[in-house]
Amino acid sequence: MGLSFCSNGVATVVLILLILPSTVLCDCSTPTLPKSSTLKDSEPLKDNYASGTVLRLVCRPGYEYISGSRPSMTCSADGTWTAIAELCQGKRCPVPHLENGRIAKSVDLRLGETITLECDYGFRLVGEANLRCILRGGTVQWHRDIPFCEEIPCVRPTIISNGRYDAATGDAYVVGTVVLYRCDAGYSLIGKGTITCVATADGNNGQWDSPSPECKKVSCPRPNIRNGRLGTVYKPNYTYDDRVTLECNPGYTLVGSSWVRCDADNTWKPSLPRCDKTVATTKGTTPLPPFRPVPPFVPPPYVPPPPSPVPPPIPPTLAPPVDETTFIPMFPTQKRTIPTVDPGSGSGSGNIFGIVFGIICALLVLAALIFAAVRWWRQREVNAPPTSQVASEKENTMGDRRPQKIRSKSSGTAQLFNSVELKTGTR
Repeated sequence: MGLSFCSNGVATVVLILLILPSTVLCDCSTPTLPKSSTLKDSEPLKDNYASGTVLRLVCRPGYEYISGSRPSMTCSADGTWTAIAELCQGKRCPVPHLENGRIAKSVDLRLGETITLECDYGFRLVGEANLRCILRGGTVQWHRDIPFCEEIPCVRPTIISNGRYDAATGDAYVVGTVVLYRCDAGYSLIGKGTITCVATADGNNGQWDSPSPECKKVSCPRPNIRNGRLGTVYKPNYTYDDRVTLECNPGYTLVGSSWVRCDADNTWKPSLPRCDKTVATTKGTTPLPPFRPVPPFVPPPYVPPPPSPVPPPIPPTLAPPVDETTFIPMFPTQKRTIPTVDPGSGSGSGNIFGIVFGIICALLVLAALIFAAVRWWRQREVNAPPTSQVASEKENTMGDRRPQKIRSKSSGTAQLFNSVELKTGTR
């Protein structure tokens, strides 16, 4: 006999399982689907599903699966569906491209979220700053057109009398533009010479950081103070913003500022100082403190120094035993001592002087010998007789040089000799 019965009570379920011979399966009621999902193929939900039924899920238009999720639900044997925390999330809208701007506030760009746009400094937003990602025509997109950023302009600079400024390109002045003013010859520029276009606090409009200057003729008289003089170089004319220093003559003290500046109203600012005569002041005498006798100096008691420690006695040195069988005489080593010359003493300089003196004497002797040899040679040439006389005397002194044959008695060999009889004569 088969009986189908489901109950929420645990005790009842246990009792039925013990009584019935077969396992009882419970049906599942209508499931609660995850957010932004539906059954596959758009199937309608039923009131009851048998145990083991698997439902396939898909995301609604404008949504996509979350990474790692399982798009299915299963009816368990105990009549419950498998839990699915999250399955689908909104798709992202395209990233808005805003030139000279950026996204100021955004959590994400997914369906249903809102972002806020803003422009960079010097630009202002034209259009709505907030955009919401919506589903339109089956796709996700922004609910309105993306705005754009334009440069913030400033009004044209003021034209000044007796001066001019450098106009910008196209005569357009936007945030960051710098205008330079100049004055005509003979006029001084009063104020700031350059002005810059900056953005206002709300970032929607532009303004100049300083008012336009003016050009005026400014001439201050030569500063003159009694008993004083100029401390800077004198100029014939003083114009706007010229500065001079003033000082007093000896014996006078300067009262006021030591420098002044030529202001736009043709006067010196601050006002000129004055020189007052210095008043000699006598220094007051300070009374001396009362005399206090100094106590006599008492030297500390003499403490004798501790006695010096007595060194221990040195034991006598014992000579080694001498072997009487062999005697080797020992002679002291003789070293040749080479005398050294101290560089700082006078012996080195004396040796150098002796060497130089010896060289000079040798040169003088050599020169004397050369001079004597030359003189002797000239005297010899003067006393020598003429060449013809020497030749005749030579012929007279020479004898008969004809060869003679002399026989040797012992050998019997004829030998040829030249017998020359030399005759010496007196001159």
